Amino acid sequence: MTETVLATGGAGFIGSHVVADLLASGKRVVILDDFSNAEHDVLRRLSVIGPGEPELVEGDVCDDAVLDALFTRYPIDAVVHLAGLKAVGESVAEPLRYHTVNVGGALSLFRAMLRHKVKKLVFSSSATVYGVPEKNPIDESAPLGVTNPYGRTKLIIEQIIDDLVAAEPDFAAI
Repeated sequence: MTETVLATGGAGFIGSHVVADLLASGKRVVILDDFSNAEHDVLRRLSVIGPGEPELVEGDVCDDAVLDALFTRYPIDAVVHLAGLKAVGESVAEPLRYHTVNVGGALSLFRAMLRHKVKKLVFSSSATVYGVPEKNPIDESAPLGVTNPYGRTKLIIEQIIDDLVAAEPDFAAI
């Protein structure tokens, strides 16, 4: 049976490229996106560049009812979490919005995954968790040092994932 992957934020720039690669590798893909950072035309573009077409659920990753309906409807095997707000400058001006959407959305998603027994996660973090790097390219062993709310939300989500993996040994995340 073909593995089904949920791509939150899968209609965005990075997300659509991830979705294209997943489809090319033979995966069934379900996109969850609210189109706050994406264009609806992405589905047409995806059908042109690769084999297969993703299924789309238009909705907010912060909405528990949307998540439960999605996980009930589709046999999700794994999640690639790319959804969230992404502008550093905007995060400085609107830090509470960034924490609500990015951290709140991740928490909603992780709770839904546990409720529906989905225990494979790929999280799209950011180099902003390293602050101003001492050298480039940045190695993952570089010291952490966020300098803005956007980066802080990504680091907080990484720490939540670490805690989740420690509490749920069969939960796999990268």
